[in-house]
Amino acid sequence: MSKAVEARRSKYSPEVIAKMQELARLIGAEKYGERPPLKTTWAEIEAAGHEVGRLMATEFDQVMQRQHAEHYDHAKPCPQCGKDAGPAVKHRDLGTRDGTADLSEPEFRCVSCERSFFPSADGTGH
Repeated sequence: MSKAVEARRSKYSPEVIAKMQELARLIGAEKYGERPPLKTTWAEIEAAGHEVGRLMATEFDQVMQRQHAEHYDHAKPCPQCGKDAGPAVKHRDLGTRDGTADLSEPEFRCVSCERSFFPSADGTGH
């Protein structure tokens, strides 16, 4: 195994590496059956791996984003008047390395001031 691969793997626990390998086998079986056909080239396997990697990045981003949004499940004080503003979710497209992703970000609406604010933009977030 190359030092570069060892360095990437060292960032994760053996349990995570085992789950990644299990997922790779599952995806491989869905794509190829028992094993890749004899005439499958390394370039084809690598391209399939990169496509899986892009999808995994998207799924990881979505899960982490949802978990992060849980920080904002309760009212925040309005930066203008100080009254509690209730949370809602605003969806927008976000450009990523792998294309467009759906970003769900917390938006708070102050009914007294009739204004919305985003905790990540005004420093009231985490």
